[in-house]
Amino acid sequence: MDFATKMENDKRENSYVDPSAGKVSVRRYAAEWLALKPMAAGTEESYERIMRLHVLPQLGKKTISQVTAADVEELYALWRRQDAMPNTIDSRRIALSGMFSHAVRHKRIRENPVKQAEKPANPIMQVDERALPSFDEISALAKEIGPRLEPAVWLMACCGLRIGESLGVFPEDIADGTLRCRRQVVRIKNSSGKYVALYAPLKHRKEGEWHDIPAPATLEPLAERLPIRNQAGGMIYPDLFRKSWDRALKRLGLPGYNPHDLRHKWATVTLSNGVPIHEVSRWMGHSSIKITVDRYGHLTLDGSDRCRQVIEATYGVHMLSGFPAPRELGAELVLA
Repeated sequence: MDFATKMENDKRENSYVDPSAGKVSVRRYAAEWLALKPMAAGTEESYERIMRLHVLPQLGKKTISQVTAADVEELYALWRRQDAMPNTIDSRRIALSGMFSHAVRHKRIRENPVKQAEKPANPIMQVDERALPSFDEISALAKEIGPRLEPAVWLMACCGLRIGESLGVFPEDIADGTLRCRRQVVRIKNSSGKYVALYAPLKHRKEGEWHDIPAPATLEPLAERLPIRNQAGGMIYPDLFRKSWDRALKRLGLPGYNPHDLRHKWATVTLSNGVPIHEVSRWMGHSSIKITVDRYGHLTLDGSDRCRQVIEATYGVHMLSGFPAPRELGAELVLA
């Protein structure tokens, strides 16, 4: 079949794609896609950051029709060399695939190169509780990071919040031993092209949805320093917090802990002290308990010991009372 005949067939089947439609650069198309696609503010912030920092430096100058599955696989390999975790690579892959799927739907290209590329493995990694900061290190970090940001450290450590969630807590959100997590702080580019921080719905939640988390009484004195603001009274967004965190780590001479390690520490402390995993999953705001089990299930309080105790208590007395004495058993064997 010659090209002209194929083109006519594609037009009849409404599958024709004008070869010139894909001659827009990845950089330009990414900007158009982010501006047009309706998405939650938190998702928009994440996707914009992924494109700006991890996709456009490598693919930005190519046209969307020039990007191949091989290009995508090379991008995965680069991210691995940069020590990106498997779940981080998968998050970037999802964003990249979303952009190219949009181009396919709008007949800018025929196929999505991300779907054609070999998907990188993404096993859910168990949290290594031994690699988390100690209680003394957390306390030192809270002091070193300064009085403005100290409440965020303790909110993450004592309630398992994400960074953006800790920056979105108001005094009235903490009452009667419960923290009502309602919002997160994100940073997005507004219609004028300026980056602004704003409050957004929680991850995996719609506008107005919230979840409760048990809050220790020791958090209540910190409420007067909420919400967390900078010296000028402006909002602090997660990347700014990370910079202050990294500087505090350096001054203290501590390992390269991530602020998210405080969330892992909270899960470790609760589960290793017998708090039910389904409750921990709900309080963490996970979309599925499977995520919690896969990452933290090994931390549940002495699971194998409790299993042995339950079975021994249930069957032990019956089994022991039903066994003949060793001497009698030996006699029976001889007689047999």
